[in-house]
Amino acid sequence: MVNPDRDNNNLKLDQRKFAEMVVASHQVADDLDPEAIVKRKLTLYLTAYYLAERFNNLEDAHFKGEISNDHYQKLLQQLKDDKFGDW
Repeated sequence: MVNPDRDNNNLKLDQRKFAEMVVASHQVADDLDPEAIVKRKLTLYLTAYYLAERFNNLEDAHFKGEISNDHYQKLLQQLKDDKFGDW
């Protein structure tokens, strides 16, 4: 799921594997109809996938020196606090 880039110690998430892990670890109530279950799982998968992509882009920018360490910490906090719809 996580692939450290050996050249610059950049941490990179495998977006697909991360999203699959999140979906597999999440329980959906079985009293829902099958379509509702699938929609929730799909929403969860896509949210996890694109959140991992956003994290990877932030990591790349940080390790390429495009953003300062203070700005990186601020963006990590924002990543933690913001909801998918906020960005």
